[in-house]
Amino acid sequence: MRTLLRDRSYRRLLVGQTLSAFGDYAMFLALAVWVKVLTGSSAKAGLAILPFILPSLVGPALGVYVDRFPRKRIMIVTDLAAAVALLPLVFVRDAGDIWLIYVASFLLGLATVVYEAARAGLLMSMLEEGDLGDANGLLQSTGQGMRLLAPLAGAGLFAAFGGPAVALLDAGTFVLSALLLFGVHAPSIEREDQDGFWVELGAGVSHIARTADLRRLTIVTAFVTLAAGVMEVAIFSLIDQGLHKQPEFLGVLSTAQGVGAVIGGVIVGATMRKIGEFATIAWALVAIGVGVGMLAWPSLAIVLVSAMAVGIAVSFYNVSFTTLMMRRTDVAMQGRVNSAIEAVFTVPYAASIAAGAVLISVVSFRTIYLVQAAMFFGVAGYLALAARDRSTPPTPSRGRRRRRERGRSSSRDGRALAAPPQRFEDRRPTP
Repeated sequence: MRTLLRDRSYRRLLVGQTLSAFGDYAMFLALAVWVKVLTGSSAKAGLAILPFILPSLVGPALGVYVDRFPRKRIMIVTDLAAAVALLPLVFVRDAGDIWLIYVASFLLGLATVVYEAARAGLLMSMLEEGDLGDANGLLQSTGQGMRLLAPLAGAGLFAAFGGPAVALLDAGTFVLSALLLFGVHAPSIEREDQDGFWVELGAGVSHIARTADLRRLTIVTAFVTLAAGVMEVAIFSLIDQGLHKQPEFLGVLSTAQGVGAVIGGVIVGATMRKIGEFATIAWALVAIGVGVGMLAWPSLAIVLVSAMAVGIAVSFYNVSFTTLMMRRTDVAMQGRVNSAIEAVFTVPYAASIAAGAVLISVVSFRTIYLVQAAMFFGVAGYLALAARDRSTPPTPSRGRRRRRERGRSSSRDGRALAAPPQRFEDRRPTP
């Protein structure tokens, strides 16, 4: 990790991501709380998250174009466009204006899909293979760590000055992130001749289908997100009916989860080097199941501990998957593969949020959390059985250099891209 922090370009990227995360978490909280305050409806508040994830449905198509252009340039333009997209929120006044909140949520989701697809390729071109786990962990830790400040700051700013103030704060962080990216230097990525949109799109999807671990974990995570999306709606009933708190209390829970996320992001790199990304994901799912199940008994202490435990586990899951995907995918294909995986998650996640808006009116939040916990345990059990049928060497040490030539990010990855065997020895998961 010290090596990473001595890299000037990585430091600038890290600082920009941290500032942007502060604004994003403050804004993400404000979107749902804003709708809840204007309408009094938990269902409508939960649905404020739905537009954010919808752009992932067209992620694979966007990934094709991300892979065609310089990643840094794409990230800068995306940051600036996101800042502009937030400005109309200053005109929100009453329940009749909540459509502006939904539109802003959609545009932020669109920017996120493009930005994250471009960032994966940028990191691959900047860093050695052995540094990817720690790099992703540090980005996760500092970004998610903004939950320690941003939700409370966002809730306070919302209570004092209203949603428009939070929107302007987030817009400012996007601008700062764009300015920092101008100072990031990374080798140019060699690109293959363009074979046409559909051929390039199919190459990304085909890579996931042919790569055993990516295929298995992508399908598994689709089922996980089917359960997880309902939480975006159920959380408001937990706060209201279980804890008897105001909607703004979501900021406190987000901060508790942020504490866990910081811890998880710091230690996940070492964990992956010891047991591999695949096993790290399985244990993360067990921890998430325990944490979610605890929410069925909504005492303040239990809920806060649960939020922290889930924060640690989600960091483990996200970082392990991202690292796996990056190391199993050629640098020139990062945008398409990253976006395609996100698209697979979006359909069940969006469906579960919509279903949650209906279920929460007829089913207790306790029942919802217990069913979700069972699903997480079931998926973890499946992965444990699958792991017995594969070898899972740990993430390579930092000393192992990643070859940067096109199509040769590592000898094993090169073989996987050229003619993937029936069983893979590597270790990369899904979020």
